[in-house]
Amino acid sequence: MHGTAGLMVLLTAIAGWVDAVAYVRSGEVFVANQTGNAVFLAVQVAERAFPGPSHIRVHVAAGTDTYGPLASLIGFCLGVAASVIPLRRARLAGDTEPPWLLLILEALMLGTVVLLAGTPREIRLGLAAAAMGVQSVYAAGVAMRGVTTTTLTGTLVALISTFADDPGRKARRAIMLLTAVWVAYTLGAWGGAAAGLTWSIGTVHGFAALAAAAAAVAVWREARRV
Repeated sequence: MHGTAGLMVLLTAIAGWVDAVAYVRSGEVFVANQTGNAVFLAVQVAERAFPGPSHIRVHVAAGTDTYGPLASLIGFCLGVAASVIPLRRARLAGDTEPPWLLLILEALMLGTVVLLAGTPREIRLGLAAAAMGVQSVYAAGVAMRGVTTTTLTGTLVALISTFADDPGRKARRAIMLLTAVWVAYTLGAWGGAAAGLTWSIGTVHGFAALAAAAAAVAVWREARRV
């Protein structure tokens, strides 16, 4: 796939990559899928409120404390907030597309994880999650139905509803894109899990930063061409 569709597929793969790395290396935490972090936090609160063994409850492993998911949630929100300034400037300049500077900001945040690889996990999680917050803002600006790049629930809904609603040529193109997005996240997560189990934290986030930087360069070149 080329152009914006290909870019969305790449960004989704990056999200799957860093999500899997965070999960296998930082205590079962997500940095893109904030719904999962909300569930982890809720489970931990419930287990603390109702301690002790239970014959009807299966223990859900969600890390040993709340700091990881909480750091990720806060980082994600800060990333979204940091995206406001370049997004506002682009709108004031009359640009209808989200600015490529957002992808540069994402790459810089992921690159900072490389430099701070030896710091406490909460710092790394917050930075990686902030990068995913920025990416989510960029994807929202592109506004492709069902393509958020950081979660797949909406993608699945759009895929099935599009398939059921209209089997025409336009629908087939949409189905192809949504399927590619789903596959990209899955393959990115597989690669991220494998890399996270064998490489250093800095190395795996370095690859993600390079991919985000490549996406930024592609968008910048396209903007200059226009």
